[in-house]
Amino acid sequence: MKFYNCVALQVRTGDLRENEANIRTVLEKNPDLIELRFDYIDNVEDITQDLLEHLLSLIQPKIPAIFTFRDPSEGGQMEISQEERFKVLKTLINAQPRYLDIEMLSPSQILSEIINLAVHNKIILIFSYHNFEQTFTYEKSVEMINAFINKLFCNVDAKIVEESVYKIIFTAQVFKDNLVPIKLCKIYSKEGYRIISFCMEEPGIFSRIACVMAGAFFTYASVNEKTAPGQISFEEMKEFQKLLFS
Repeated sequence: MKFYNCVALQVRTGDLRENEANIRTVLEKNPDLIELRFDYIDNVEDITQDLLEHLLSLIQPKIPAIFTFRDPSEGGQMEISQEERFKVLKTLINAQPRYLDIEMLSPSQILSEIINLAVHNKIILIFSYHNFEQTFTYEKSVEMINAFINKLFCNVDAKIVEESVYKIIFTAQVFKDNLVPIKLCKIYSKEGYRIISFCMEEPGIFSRIACVMAGAFFTYASVNEKTAPGQISFEEMKEFQKLLFS
């Protein structure tokens, strides 16, 4: 069975050579996807169409790219206004990565406009939620996911709902917290949804590894610098999966 692993990569500068070197280092590891986290950049003005298109040309069509500009409320590294952030997101969309990550809890108007722009540019959306304090109960998690999916059904075509990815990330305080995301992956993947769910921090490492076995669309790992607490290296992820699941 094939398990898909995404390498999350910090984009810290607008320097083409530095970014190109980092991307080539990641590509040598043969990941299934690469996520570029633009909220780590030192100057938001450096996120230009030329930069994005150049970086994207290194990744696609070899493998899919995910563009992310994470909101500070969910772990983003840059404090800017919603208006400025919306401009960045539009620039990311215009470059046409395969996927764009957008928070479920984004303001309704921004979320609606991002969905319309993404659909127009044939980009698949990853609707994400990150909780850096706790893991919800399974029941509360299901309630949150279903409420969001039902809201989508009321506003967009059913095909968009089906093709989108739903990423629910918690923080594990104790080992048993891993059960919630693994169960979410099992249940929602059986219902035909593209789901990603695991826990951050060291007690949640098990769910990072095991979620793909339970039906997660893919999981995340790092090369050099982590982009989330408890993220393990790509090499460790592959070795664990090989030993446990092959």
